[in-house]
Amino acid sequence: MHPVILCGGEGTRLRPLTEFTPKPMVKILGEPVLKRLLKQLFAAGFTKASLCVRYLSEEIEAALGGFCEGVELKYFREDLPLGTAGCVRNAFEGDDVLILSGDGVSDFDFNDIVRFHGENSADITIVVREVDDPREYGLLSVDGSTVTGFLEKPGYDKCLTNLANTGCYVISKELISRIPKGEKLDFAADIFPEALREGKRLCAYRFSGLWHDIGDIPSLLKCQGELLELSGMKNLILGSAGADTTASSTVIESGANLGGGSRAVASLICENSQVAAGADLCEAVIGRDCTVGEGLIMRKNSVIGDRCVVGKNVTVCEGVRVAGRTKIPDGKTVRTDITEPRFTELYFTDEGCAEGLFGAQDEMRFGAAFAAAAGERAVLLCGDSSSYEAVSLGIRAVGVDVFDLRGGSLGEGIFSSRRLGCGYLIHMSDRPRVMTSAGIPAERAFERKLMSAYNRLELGRGRTGRVISAAAEAEKYADRLREIFPEKAGFIPILKTDDPREAEIFSKIAPCGEGAEVIFTVGEDRMSVFASTETAAIGYERLLCICAEAAGERGEKIILPSGAPLLCDRLAKVFREPSRELPVEMFACDPLSMVAFVTRYLTDKAESPELAAKKLPEIIYTRSVIEAPEGLPKLLGERFVGTAGGEISMENAGAKAFVRPMKSGRAVRVYIESVSAEAAQELSDDIRRRLGG
Repeated sequence: MHPVILCGGEGTRLRPLTEFTPKPMVKILGEPVLKRLLKQLFAAGFTKASLCVRYLSEEIEAALGGFCEGVELKYFREDLPLGTAGCVRNAFEGDDVLILSGDGVSDFDFNDIVRFHGENSADITIVVREVDDPREYGLLSVDGSTVTGFLEKPGYDKCLTNLANTGCYVISKELISRIPKGEKLDFAADIFPEALREGKRLCAYRFSGLWHDIGDIPSLLKCQGELLELSGMKNLILGSAGADTTASSTVIESGANLGGGSRAVASLICENSQVAAGADLCEAVIGRDCTVGEGLIMRKNSVIGDRCVVGKNVTVCEGVRVAGRTKIPDGKTVRTDITEPRFTELYFTDEGCAEGLFGAQDEMRFGAAFAAAAGERAVLLCGDSSSYEAVSLGIRAVGVDVFDLRGGSLGEGIFSSRRLGCGYLIHMSDRPRVMTSAGIPAERAFERKLMSAYNRLELGRGRTGRVISAAAEAEKYADRLREIFPEKAGFIPILKTDDPREAEIFSKIAPCGEGAEVIFTVGEDRMSVFASTETAAIGYERLLCICAEAAGERGEKIILPSGAPLLCDRLAKVFREPSRELPVEMFACDPLSMVAFVTRYLTDKAESPELAAKKLPEIIYTRSVIEAPEGLPKLLGERFVGTAGGEISMENAGAKAFVRPMKSGRAVRVYIESVSAEAAQELSDDIRRRLGG
């Protein structure tokens, strides 16, 4: 007898708990349902089992491995749904089969079920149980122990029996071998009725003990309550509960906390969720890794999914489900389901821009979290937007001073932050942008620290910080640009930018020129620049190389982003890791600095931009973003080699590519240097193939 466990269902009725967790891995009394089942099998003497998996199958395999709870496991993955019978046929290895539901909780005696099957010379044995509401189950009509008919989830007008199909079967190997391979078939809808018509012996094993199909939230909570009662426990507190908290039939999983003065009735708080004081939970579920403010009210059968951030005094109405990774502002009453994150948690784009802020309260908290993460006595704030004052107030609320450069450009902010000894700064525009003083987006470790402070409210208290003007440092920025620009340019430089402050500075310090016009256009990222004349266009990468060549001739060291052309390393001494100690010219991150460097270099050389670009080796630079399927880290590990520091490098004849996962986890950014368009396309196509595109 070989056990086969069905684990492929998506658990849609259990959403949002099954958004990121396979249904069989949902926990009951702090333990995944599937692990509980494997313990039962081992106790009954079974040491091997097959698992039919599909939805989030990687999560199941990663959690259980090849051996769990004394049982050796073999996985059979469906690329397309095959139904209960089709997937068992896929896992068939020639023995009679004990078929079990991976999301069922029971105290079945498997040995007694197998004995019953043999004693009755049955072709099929179905474990049945009487239920209170038969409309939610597949039903069987039975004469003694013989099955005489099937009825699938009928209305009360057709409920002539209350014997429910539990999904536990014993089926002979002869019948399993007859199931066509690769076809989508179900036991209850297809195989059993056909076997009955053929005169096969179908027997019903009546069971009256514990059995729950945890198909929805009410079933999950009912099962939890019954198990607590059978165990003689009022509650199961694996995490912690604050003083003056009252609870009954409630589970608080490992790492979770329910704040003081709360009330919880027949509720579940999943692992690592933090619920502040004064919560009132009635037959409610809070998913994993949630952060919840004071005064939460959750009505009957309401659910908050994993990784949600919930403000103070929020009410979730009866039966409402909130999708995972949702952010709910203070004071909101949620009356209808949120099926997709309507209020997203704080996160960062690849350019360092903060997303997920809603209103002044969020903006203040963001400023406070930034100050806490930076760990410095003062931080710099520049740019301008309607959020500027709220972010500034948040920074000062935790006792950190603000070097204020309101209205300042990104270049002014980076320059001033270096002179003032700040490691990080925020540039305010349509969204706050967190940068290092080296002119690159903050590293992921800092962003995680900031998000943790923001989402978990880990904010200190103390004195109120001061506002210190940084205008004097900004003036030195303009002086530095004047030093770089030549007194008179060999062409007429023109700047195109959406930043009025950049335009203002350029108009004051740009040198006069003679000859042809060269138009410098600032990119949407506010850091890159490209140049154009009447006869040519020179991209940002070429301009970087020209600046690197100029630095190399003067023997200067420079810091460039990791995606800068490799040719720069041959032209100058390049560092690709930021450092506060290393003197840094700003042309890689500041448009005005790049324009000044290029203008001086070309003027000194008496060259046009076209000529300077042509003198460089002929290299084609291409950038692209390629969408990727789910499970990107695993995919990169399996199909790419040479991973280092989160970046993958690839080469073929005449081309080199850098592949870097984007912070969203759903795409990769690809940068290619090549001697020809054909070589670049060939390498790009190879990357797409490896990603399954």
